[in-house]
Amino acid sequence: MSQSDVQQFQNPNDFEPPKTGAGPGTDAPGAGSSTTGDDRTNEQKEADKKLAERLSALIEDANSRVVPLCKMIRSHIENMDARKEEDRNEDELVQQVKPLLQQAEKILNETEGMVKGADPDNRLSNKAKRHAQAHSATPEEQRLAAALKVMLEEVGGTIEWARNKLDSFPKAKRDLGPLLDALGQPLTQIVGGVMLLLTGVLNLLGKLLSGLGLDSLLKGIVAATGLDKIYNGLGLGKWLGGK
Repeated sequence: MSQSDVQQFQNPNDFEPPKTGAGPGTDAPGAGSSTTGDDRTNEQKEADKKLAERLSALIEDANSRVVPLCKMIRSHIENMDARKEEDRNEDELVQQVKPLLQQAEKILNETEGMVKGADPDNRLSNKAKRHAQAHSATPEEQRLAAALKVMLEEVGGTIEWARNKLDSFPKAKRDLGPLLDALGQPLTQIVGGVMLLLTGVLNLLGKLLSGLGLDSLLKGIVAATGLDKIYNGLGLGKWLGGK
């Protein structure tokens, strides 16, 4: 997923990675977690718990509004694709899909702003002072990873699917392609921003998406935002390499 507006994140090199590898986490949201190797203070753990809960609520609310739009986008394209070639109307397709893409982009842009606003401790602006802690995913982080999985599966998956489907509709692709790109930008910022705030979410999210064959979407976001430098330090370089 090619994104141009990812430089608003500060230099990832400002992050000081932990000296130990990230914990394995669990695949089942709500399952128990181990604190082995977790040297956060109780205050830090409580702050991370509350942050994960706030972010989960934001992502889940966005999903409740944007997922139906993604399903409608797919439905309109599929219906047009099912018509006989002589009955296809690309202008009609654009009129159907364009407002849905614009509405979805608006929702994600609003969510991106709220994700940034959910950082009361200024973690993003004070990354140089923060030590990313290695620990197994907590129940709160599992909930957050599950919500991000839905967003990436539905929004990111729809973007890639629509790009491929629109190859059969060159005029519609010219009109709708830039809107698909625009929708991908806040998606990148949301996922990248959450993973800057709570680095422990990445490994679990990667496992959830890998089972769906969508881990490449996450890897693209990690690379686009420069987070690969951080996660290589977290011992996740092998996963980022795809093997």
